[in-house]
Amino acid sequence: MQIPTLTFMLHIARKPYYLLCLLVTSLIMLTQAPADGYIAKRYTVRQIVAESTNVVFGTVSEVNTERKTAKIKVVENLKGKSEFQEIRMRFDVYKGETDYRKEIIRFLREGEPIIVFYLKAGRRIDSIAHTRGKWFQTQVTRPRDKDWGWWLFTHFEKYLNEDKVSRRDSTPDFQEELRSMLSGDALQLLLLKTDSYESEPRAIAELDAVADFGFVYHATTDRNLPTIGEADILWLGFRALSEGRYRLNDRQESRIREFVKNGGIVIASGQDSDNDRPCGSGWLPEPLKGVESPTHNDFKVTSHAGDLFKEPNRIRSGQLALDDSWRGWNDKYQILATTNNGKEIVLAKLRYGKGMYLITNLYNRGNSQIAKNRRMLENLVHFAVGFMEESK
Repeated sequence: MQIPTLTFMLHIARKPYYLLCLLVTSLIMLTQAPADGYIAKRYTVRQIVAESTNVVFGTVSEVNTERKTAKIKVVENLKGKSEFQEIRMRFDVYKGETDYRKEIIRFLREGEPIIVFYLKAGRRIDSIAHTRGKWFQTQVTRPRDKDWGWWLFTHFEKYLNEDKVSRRDSTPDFQEELRSMLSGDALQLLLLKTDSYESEPRAIAELDAVADFGFVYHATTDRNLPTIGEADILWLGFRALSEGRYRLNDRQESRIREFVKNGGIVIASGQDSDNDRPCGSGWLPEPLKGVESPTHNDFKVTSHAGDLFKEPNRIRSGQLALDDSWRGWNDKYQILATTNNGKEIVLAKLRYGKGMYLITNLYNRGNSQIAKNRRMLENLVHFAVGFMEESK
């Protein structure tokens, strides 16, 4: 089952070379599926933070070895506002390849700091916690018309605790790293995505830092964009604008225009247009027409492109995956690259108020296309950061 916001992806690890795929649920969520596997894709800390609805700092306030329970006092909300002042965990059941119940109850210590990352979706919470330098998973489902119960321990994480991108040996040091990462000084990138295409969100999250400017990445499928006011960059992900039909309403379009007018940057990834149903452009202050195009890779850079196709990566015609494009622009648009003999946009820039739009026709459907376009994603964020620096 797919859920409306941030997604963790769990794959059962049947082969020892599988690396991390965070949290149970598809970081695509499952609602009642068992958490019986390890994360099977490599996840950086930034990705874990990005795909959590909440990150809380706490203290292990009680460990009951007889009842096989523990309680976590929530001390600070680092991301999101948690409804919990106390998180209660049970260790008398387990799911997974190995029974860690005795190990976890001996491992937890009263008074130790703990970090809990969790993804809340309806009546289900999937979480991953870090204390004393180790990661472990829990989950809880709330019965209808009842309060949240005990969070059930599943297993210690096999790969998160080993891989250099996620291993953290000191929880207090990890807390300071997270404070810095989520401080007001960090660039905030909000991705509007769909649950159908996960390759692009993973690639964006893996950018980590661009142009020596770290950023915090958040993802959502909520087209109302309730947290847009906290963002510096809004990335309209692959086919988030349209797929089969145009998906934004007047209010959502207006929020995006206001965001740019007030200094935000929008980067629009590929859309889906049919001859009889072009992608809408109400999210733009100037008209464009979405057009159906065959997948291709050729383009021509214009004199307005500057270093966009050069920094930090040099990108030439034939090296991108492209799809449905745009026509019908006016002279308020700066066209940076074209295709189809100059008739369609590959990349265009539009200044509006204090902000800017970058409109593309990137075909970020799956891993093979992302492998071609990954360097362009980095160039786009690099370009956006440069615009922000110049606009200060």
